[in-house]
Amino acid sequence: MRLTDHVTLVASGAAGFDLTDPLDCHVYLVSGSRGSVLVDAGAGRSAHTILRTSAAAGARPDHLLLTHGHADHAGGAAALAERLPGLRVLAGPAAVRWIADGDEQGLSVDRGRAAGVYPADYTFPPCPSVEPVADGTEIDLGGGVVVRALATPGHADGHTCYHLITPAYQALFSGDCVFTGGRVSLQNLHDCRVPEYAASLTLLAALDIDALFPGHHEVSLARAGRHLAAARDTVARGLLPRSTT
Repeated sequence: MRLTDHVTLVASGAAGFDLTDPLDCHVYLVSGSRGSVLVDAGAGRSAHTILRTSAAAGARPDHLLLTHGHADHAGGAAALAERLPGLRVLAGPAAVRWIADGDEQGLSVDRGRAAGVYPADYTFPPCPSVEPVADGTEIDLGGGVVVRALATPGHADGHTCYHLITPAYQALFSGDCVFTGGRVSLQNLHDCRVPEYAASLTLLAALDIDALFPGHHEVSLARAGRHLAAARDTVARGLLPRSTT
């Protein structure tokens, strides 16, 4: 599903557009004139579809940028790395060891299974090749298309958003940090941290973006800064925005 001239939605599950496995988050392909990246990996059962759709769009991604380690976003990292030799898998430093080891307690997969979010037979495949991505790291895809990592903890330790800068517009891949309408995702998990979350929302609201591409639910293709401002304004009143979960 082509969203803009540089962004294609290549996977999306039940909390989105039902394009692939129900467990998948939105997975985005971002392309420039000389390279492309994937943002997030889905839960792991759609790797073939993600790569087939990317190839149909004329891309062979060389980076996989994970917003965080939860299984619906990072469970497919190992399968994609296996199918794409040389793929660089990047994640926030605090989540790297959990993803590399397939640490289901660190990634709260055990809690998700107990709650029925993941099937009883779901397991998180370790991805030993994952590397830490530093806050502010930029990946130049050519033609004025740049993706910049933004450390945004709160929803989960190591959560990272990705700021897309192109000659015509700017966008944010926000993972599970912020959604349309200024909604957030607060969960009763060991690494969901309210003060850090509030600081991340305030940071993001300073961006001048046109499009918002979250990990689930609706996308916004115009005037997307209003969604970030809505979250910021709620935090400024000492409250937390409405949660999607």
